[in-house]
Amino acid sequence: MNLTEMVKAGKKVWMVAFLGVTIPFVITSFVFSYIKANMGSLLQVHSATSMIIFSSMVFTSFQVIHFILTDVKLMSSEIGRLALTIAVLSDFFGLTMVVVFEAFEQGEKEKHYLWYFMSSVFVIISLLVVSLPQVVKWINKRTPEGKSVDQNYIVATLLTVFVIGFFTDYIGAAVGTGPIWLGLAMPNGPPMGAAIKQKTEIVLNYILMPFAYATVGLNTDVFAVIESWNSLVPMFLVVLFVFFAKLVTNAMLAPFMEISYKDSFILSIMLSFKGQTDYFLCLHWMDLKIIETPSFTMLVTLSTIETAIFCPIIDYMYDPKKSYLINIQRTIEHTMQGSELRILACIYDQESVASLFSLLDFANPTSSNPFKVYTLYLIELLGRGTPMLIDHAKNTNVVYWDNNNEVIHNAIKHYAEARTNTITMRSFTSVTPSRTMYQDICDMALLYKVKFIILPFHKKSIKDGSEFSTEVRPGVQSSNANILSNAPCSVGILACKNDDIWGTNSSPIFLRIHCQFVMLFLGGHDAREALSLAGRMAEHPNVSLIVFRILPSEDREYNKSERKMDDGVVACFEVQNEWNDRVVYKEVFVDNGLDTVSALQSLNNSIPVDLWIVGRKNGIDSILLKGLSDWSDNPELGLIGDFLVSMDVNTLGGSVLIVQQQMLRNPESIPWGC
Repeated sequence: MNLTEMVKAGKKVWMVAFLGVTIPFVITSFVFSYIKANMGSLLQVHSATSMIIFSSMVFTSFQVIHFILTDVKLMSSEIGRLALTIAVLSDFFGLTMVVVFEAFEQGEKEKHYLWYFMSSVFVIISLLVVSLPQVVKWINKRTPEGKSVDQNYIVATLLTVFVIGFFTDYIGAAVGTGPIWLGLAMPNGPPMGAAIKQKTEIVLNYILMPFAYATVGLNTDVFAVIESWNSLVPMFLVVLFVFFAKLVTNAMLAPFMEISYKDSFILSIMLSFKGQTDYFLCLHWMDLKIIETPSFTMLVTLSTIETAIFCPIIDYMYDPKKSYLINIQRTIEHTMQGSELRILACIYDQESVASLFSLLDFANPTSSNPFKVYTLYLIELLGRGTPMLIDHAKNTNVVYWDNNNEVIHNAIKHYAEARTNTITMRSFTSVTPSRTMYQDICDMALLYKVKFIILPFHKKSIKDGSEFSTEVRPGVQSSNANILSNAPCSVGILACKNDDIWGTNSSPIFLRIHCQFVMLFLGGHDAREALSLAGRMAEHPNVSLIVFRILPSEDREYNKSERKMDDGVVACFEVQNEWNDRVVYKEVFVDNGLDTVSALQSLNNSIPVDLWIVGRKNGIDSILLKGLSDWSDNPELGLIGDFLVSMDVNTLGGSVLIVQQQMLRNPESIPWGC
């Protein structure tokens, strides 16, 4: 958890979080008092703290929401981020209530209210404010950039968990309270926070957590609920009132966040999730003899049923992907000359920055055809609970803990300053789980009306002396596939092979005197989009372009309307480049995929190719690629794109740009000529 979220949260979020806890708490108190007055003899709860037990069900557990939203891949969604922020504030009130509850519990036994409060406040202040944050900052400073934290510090931190657990148990608090405070005091993010998470999550999630759930199961007795049902009715009624009061209150308050009523209902459902925190709190109550087995079983069962029902409802009602499919054409092909071309460039590391700069230069931005480029540096979420999006235009003093962050943004800044007349750049950093990175990319493309997204290939070439090695960017392949399926605009994947162009040596491509590009045209909307981009590149004075159109040798019956559009786009391209000696148009006729491959190899052997540009889809006639689908390793690139990327550099050299045109929700609804 990131406690700074409480400071950054706006007044409306604070109001929703506070009232979302207070109103159900008050309602529950009245309901409990009424039921206790009329059915007190049947109420299976002991001690004066029983009202606090029921009221604790009002609070939203950040840990529960975090794990569930991660599983359903909604943590990076707009509603998911809002739910996590409200949960942080709700947990603040909940942790306060835990302290109050423990004080009441201590007071009922030994009347040590003052001792408990003083010791608790002392521990909280000394841990959260004074000692531990300063110690961790000192450790972070001693850790060299790019290096892992010393194992001695990690072992000492893990031993501190046991020490603080013993201490809080000694002063009368719950044994789990101290480690919670310790976790809140630990500054989130790398290197220390991420190292602790990395070292412990396997043991915690796959060894200790199953045993913890087994303990919950061993204390659950369904037959005891059946036998004691009459005495459980009052508790059952209180739990139902708590559930409906929380659900209705959050649904009524959520519109203050300026979201629709449907999203308000979904948000209220998210804030009603129950999970591991609630189970273990019930175990704690059983240890204190506050509730018995029938009550424990009913509470655990109701919490499980509630979450089991709500998860499918959210999955059915809320799909962030639906908003990405729009009926507005955002493509290079439909961007008029003289208008601003908006591009979203995704960056994972320093190698992808060099490739990005080269591609942008050869896309040929000019003062009459300027570019608006949004750069998004993507960092995998580690060591913190909530995702983060940094707009560096608004947060100029933000220095994030990723080692490459400052280097990358300085490079972007210098590049933009050198091209102020042709390119306007705006930089962002996204810290999010790798499984939901595509949501941040698509959301930004939708928000800023981007026409083209540039993605790096999931494999990158690293030069070590005179040899190249290949490294895989973790999670990038699945993220690229999701973007291709959901992007609200056209997409390009740039694969840089093991050669010395695209900035991999001291002579980057944009400083070269001359480069040879080849555009493969197999037909279809993706090929037309790729040809539109190649047409812009052909205007660059240092580029020679060959448009290589592949056609079936026989006149076949295939999509005639697509063929007419292909012919029209190609004819328009030839007219525009009629006087350009650096542009060559060729046609080749083939009978199958083997002929297509032979034609490409023959072309590559005749001239050195620096960049291949190709549409992702297979074209409008399957005969052109017949027999090539059996060995495809990277389906997100398409058959031809995968072939070009997979071939050995000595056989078929040059980097590859695979282009996919925007997929519309309902293409038939688009007026002709839009």
